[in-house]
Amino acid sequence: MGWFERIIRKKEPSKKTSRKRYKTPVCDKCSVEIRCLDVSIGEVMEDMGACVYSGSEGHLYEPLFNGAICTSCNMMLCDSCQQALSDKTMCPKCGGFIRTITEHRLPKAD
Repeated sequence: MGWFERIIRKKEPSKKTSRKRYKTPVCDKCSVEIRCLDVSIGEVMEDMGACVYSGSEGHLYEPLFNGAICTSCNMMLCDSCQQALSDKTMCPKCGGFIRTITEHRLPKAD
């Protein structure tokens, strides 16, 4: 096989098992695992007709999870526990801001 065929030949996908780079999110109130929604902010924006330019994506295409996380103390809440709060934007533990869970906001795996 010549060098040209090696360049054109497609590489087969690696058979390695993919390790998660983050810990599985679990609600700190009810201990329910917070599931991944398999949708991202970028996909929703594109479905609404927005045009995202290459290089400006950042974390837009990371999957969203069905819960929220405190940006200060990393307390995680499932969607039903967050809806039960009187102030849905403030953490009941430390008073920090609560944001939707995305992969980059989750604690790293050991």
